Amino acid sequence: MSLSADSSLPVPQVAPVPPDPRVASLYQEIILSHYRAPQHKGALTAPTSTLEHRNPLCGDVLELQLQRDGDRIVDAAFSARACSITQATASMLLHRVIGGTVTEATAVLGQVERLIEGAASESEVESLGDLRALASVTRFPARKACVRLVTGAIGQAITG
Repeated sequence: MSLSADSSLPVPQVAPVPPDPRVASLYQEIILSHYRAPQHKGALTAPTSTLEHRNPLCGDVLELQLQRDGDRIVDAAFSARACSITQATASMLLHRVIGGTVTEATAVLGQVERLIEGAASESEVESLGDLRALASVTRFPARKACVRLVTGAIGQAITG
């Protein structure tokens, strides 16, 4: 909340204007597509790191496996008992970071964080590909936690 110019009473912040209904529908379809047919769901034969993250508020559980060769993310996989947002986020993010470097993955995680906070630039949004669908969670704090469950796990796996 901010303070109004002429009093000390709090003024509620206005939520961002909802996106064009056609864009919102496209974003929903992208998320559902990754949820129904997730990429990189399963287990790796030789992970270099494995970790589990939980969201105690909703009960989502995400297990992430990563295989690195030096600074390069060679492969990754996840398994989850989680909502569609969490599983779609894992599918899209792993697809994006596999083959890249830790530095590149860290940059993508930062872009996703700015996206869900409504602070990403237009060029960042465009560069995110399917991940731009996560802009639909901007107005829903509980859904931001679903995205952050995944970004936090990937962040820990690539720096640990």
